[in-house]
Amino acid sequence: MDRIDAMRLFVRLAERGTFSAAARDLRVKQSTASKWVAELERQLGTSLVDRTTRSLRLTEAGRRFSARAVEVLAGFDGICAELADGSAEPAGRVRASVPVVFGRRFVVPLVAGFLKRHPKVEAELVFNDRYVNLVEEGFDVAIRVGVPADTTARGRKLADSRRCLVAAPSYVKARGRLTAPKDLAEHDCLLHGEASAATIWRFRRAGAKDQPVPVRGRFAANNSEAVLEMARAGLGIALLADWLVTGDIERKRLVRLLEDHDTPPAPVYALTPPGRYTAAPVRALLDHLSTSLASRLGVPA
Repeated sequence: MDRIDAMRLFVRLAERGTFSAAARDLRVKQSTASKWVAELERQLGTSLVDRTTRSLRLTEAGRRFSARAVEVLAGFDGICAELADGSAEPAGRVRASVPVVFGRRFVVPLVAGFLKRHPKVEAELVFNDRYVNLVEEGFDVAIRVGVPADTTARGRKLADSRRCLVAAPSYVKARGRLTAPKDLAEHDCLLHGEASAATIWRFRRAGAKDQPVPVRGRFAANNSEAVLEMARAGLGIALLADWLVTGDIERKRLVRLLEDHDTPPAPVYALTPPGRYTAAPVRALLDHLSTSLASRLGVPA
């Protein structure tokens, strides 16, 4: 048994809560994971986990060992990275959570190029628009558009995504053009998020402070393409990424509103688990995304 591998397994066991999940993450057999932990307990002369048929709980010694093991592994991996000095080819598996629309349009093509450059790296992309629990769900990284909601995760800003206010010509003809952000109170707004949550859109003009505007509407969705379809149908005003609506504006299916006002860009973040050293293939992927996304979105991070 390699002690570093065993410590890595135990830390993942503490995070995931089951031998099966920890073994799957480290790509070893469940029986092997159990043997490694038993050997650690024998060497340390103490019990690290309390096992029952239905649950697993860390002992006090197990919690202390896990906390110190995180520090040891971070130091070990850091030294390895320093000695390699970037010359070693990244190798290993990256499991990433990505937004559905942004992931399909931007992350997938960039990951394809990354995998061609790094043949020893494996990647798994899981598409969803919710904030995942990185540790409990076994993700190495999550890409999210917007200010991160998870304050425990480590965040790295990759780029900014411009947004603009749009509506269909039929809606503007029926309801009139906006003259100021406050006019939105009299309009149907198409919300990207949960209908039950309060939605604030912010606007700014050169040299002025942000102007927050509460908005409401009859339609909400957690998918930007669904909001786009409703805007095309003339059902309201939407605040969407410019890369998503540029084609519709050029085809005159949508028109820009309040063009003399800017909206704060939506940041694109990479979130990684707290208290864990970021593995070489994950770091290499994030470096690749950071360099490429800013140029593709046209807004520096």
